[in-house]
Amino acid sequence: MFEAETDNTRLRLNYGFEKGILHSSSQDNYLDHNLNTTANIIGNSKNRIDLKASLIKGHEARGDEDGGALTTNNAPLEYDLKAFQGIYTYGGREATGQVVLEASYQDKEFTNFRSTTFNRDYDQINLGATFKYRISDKTQIFSKITSSDINYDNSNKDSTNIRYLIGADWDATAKTSGSLDIGWSDKNFKDSSLKDSSGGTWDANIDWNPKTYSTFTFRSGQEFGESTTTASHIDTKYYGVSWDHYWKDKFKTIISYDERIEDFSGSTRKDTTDVFVLGLNYEARRWLNWGLGYTFTDKDSNLAGSSFKKNTLMFTVQSSL
Repeated sequence: MFEAETDNTRLRLNYGFEKGILHSSSQDNYLDHNLNTTANIIGNSKNRIDLKASLIKGHEARGDEDGGALTTNNAPLEYDLKAFQGIYTYGGREATGQVVLEASYQDKEFTNFRSTTFNRDYDQINLGATFKYRISDKTQIFSKITSSDINYDNSNKDSTNIRYLIGADWDATAKTSGSLDIGWSDKNFKDSSLKDSSGGTWDANIDWNPKTYSTFTFRSGQEFGESTTTASHIDTKYYGVSWDHYWKDKFKTIISYDERIEDFSGSTRKDTTDVFVLGLNYEARRWLNWGLGYTFTDKDSNLAGSSFKKNTLMFTVQSSL
């Protein structure tokens, strides 16, 4: 990571890569690259602009593709993703009112197994506007509208998804903080042969600290996601809870459970994925952390061949200067 700052601007360039080697399935090995740059520009106390651009060469593991499409490919699917985002904020951090305008663009193109991935390439334009109103030092309420225009290169699933939301974020006491927004979502397809969908939508993330060294996090949400199967889209709901606890100043445990329910529109298919995580972290030095983690994933689908169980054991070392 490279970073430069002036009085009112911060520039950052970040590159990372991840190499995966599967000892019992070498055809599933992968190498991902991630390059992104950000610019944070503060015009004055009331105006701020945040810009970000990313270039990702990534993969989708077999069985884990968007929508969990059954695959006969003998290797991960590889893709290039280009993304750009701009956010303009009017109003100081402690101002009574704030206006936030957002715009982003992304383009995803698969680079292998083109006979089966050619109809999954797409570009997406997102627009959003939020008005925030501060009702106390630690609490804001807001109203928000977002629009996502999704266009496929070789598919009839082009659509527009609009969300209307109201909500609040707060840090009301030493023990509770979080954000909650609820509203309505409309997904409309440009092809009249595909069925439009609408319904309630929400995002919630709430922290509870019964002790300063112990944090429970509760999360839930709903969205209309894209599908790689014959289904037009996926109605996705998720629920989760996690517990982070410091037993000593340098020793922490992490326990979490998440459930994701996917209902495929225009199909009888329904998937439920449960993920359980157990982690241990030890801060051996100011600059050195050791970690041990276990993840159990259980995907249950009524589509033959799509259910699976996966066990992952991780040992990590993190160091810094």
